[in-house]
Amino acid sequence: MSIRSSLRRTERLLSSRPASRKRFLPEVFGLEDRSLLSTFTVTNTSGDASAQGSLPWAIQQANNSSPGLDIVKFNLQGSAPFIIDVTSTLYLNDQVVIDGESQPGYAGKPLVVVRGNASVPSIFLLQGAGGQTSSGSTIQGLAMSNYTANAVTIFASSQGNWIQDNYLGFYYDGSNTLHTNKQFTAQPAAGVGLQSSFNTIRFNTMSGLYNGVNIGEDIGGSWSGAIYKTNSIQYNNIGTDPTGSTASGFGNDSDGVFLAAGAQENFIGPGDVLSGNKSSGVELLHPSTKLNVVFANMIGLDKSGMTAIPNGELGVLIGNGSGSNAVGGPFGGNVIAANALGGISLGTASFPGAPGNWVQNNIVGLNVAQTAVVGTQAVGINVESGAKANSITGNIVAGNSVNGFQVSNATGNYMASNFIGQASSGVWFPNKGFGVALLPKANSNWVVGNTFGSNGQGSIYVDSAAVGNALQDVPGIVRPGGGGKPKPPRGRG
Repeated sequence: MSIRSSLRRTERLLSSRPASRKRFLPEVFGLEDRSLLSTFTVTNTSGDASAQGSLPWAIQQANNSSPGLDIVKFNLQGSAPFIIDVTSTLYLNDQVVIDGESQPGYAGKPLVVVRGNASVPSIFLLQGAGGQTSSGSTIQGLAMSNYTANAVTIFASSQGNWIQDNYLGFYYDGSNTLHTNKQFTAQPAAGVGLQSSFNTIRFNTMSGLYNGVNIGEDIGGSWSGAIYKTNSIQYNNIGTDPTGSTASGFGNDSDGVFLAAGAQENFIGPGDVLSGNKSSGVELLHPSTKLNVVFANMIGLDKSGMTAIPNGELGVLIGNGSGSNAVGGPFGGNVIAANALGGISLGTASFPGAPGNWVQNNIVGLNVAQTAVVGTQAVGINVESGAKANSITGNIVAGNSVNGFQVSNATGNYMASNFIGQASSGVWFPNKGFGVALLPKANSNWVVGNTFGSNGQGSIYVDSAAVGNALQDVPGIVRPGGGGKPKPPRGRG
């Protein structure tokens, strides 16, 4: 808060002197009320708010007895890990830093574990209440597991928070045995659930869950019209272990990041590892989900970008009417490989419609160095089921096991300046099917100005039911009935 304290200047003429002279008369004003920062220390592992020195007690003090920013530190005695079992959600109603990194001995791995039970939907819930708000809070350096909704839930009345350096959805016990949230419950729990804006989620590992991060409202219900924007999801490992090098024993049962109704202008990246998820690395699935940017991540690979950690279906899925989003772009492209069904899909049969998105500067099918194919990925970039007016430029699409590009029932899409079947260096890494396959109802699209390397069945395939497309003049265009090769196999959308 600003402090008002000033001196009122009074000018007075002294008739006894030949020249006027200014004198300053001090006048005292009252100061605005100012709340001082307090520190509360957790000294025991009790989950009881009535036990002084417990975590629930410390949060209760920060909420109720000390308005303004407070700090919760840890000074637990004995051998780590220190497990705190809570029996209800810990609500943050005022600004507080919960600093697990303050526990003596902390060296990058959480030493304090906060566990819930079947009656605990969230470990922490950030909100505003009683004229106060938890906006600007930080939760760091903790492991959280055994809950049914989210490790951390943030509502719209709390904004601009920092969730960092945590293990969300799993913990290690004293014998270094891994325990995950999905072993605890079949509920579709996540690491972080956001119906809020301007939050930063960084340097966490989120595994053993359903989704890593959820932003927005349920896509199956009626959207309230609220916008959840400008959240930054960066430098997290989502679906892997804390090193970002394996998903063995870890993984999530659905998506890494799920952008739902009202999620707009959010940044997924840079530096996330979105791998080892049973469905997709990232999904954007509502007409109100727009203007989001997915950039500079490893999707289907390890942190180094050299080794496969597949997602079970797709790297990135945009559908269900979601539009005006960017995958890659000037902020930096993603490296997307080894995802079973495909790298990027704009629309699917289950989630049709993806208008006006940008897919730019990504590496799709190769490692980050563009020196080798990584894993098996059926289709590089798939455009289907009513996807229209998308711009797909500047990508390297090579080494995919079916087609590089696959377009069906989609109009007005622009595919230009891509490297198809080769690295940007000119080294060939063939897509095993066609470089570009225009399947039925792929109408009035542009395939122009691309650089084609080697593709197993030819550069471009045009089905007889794909009409009105503008095609660059390259060798290897195949049309049914024209003596060309047969219709290409179709990867799952």
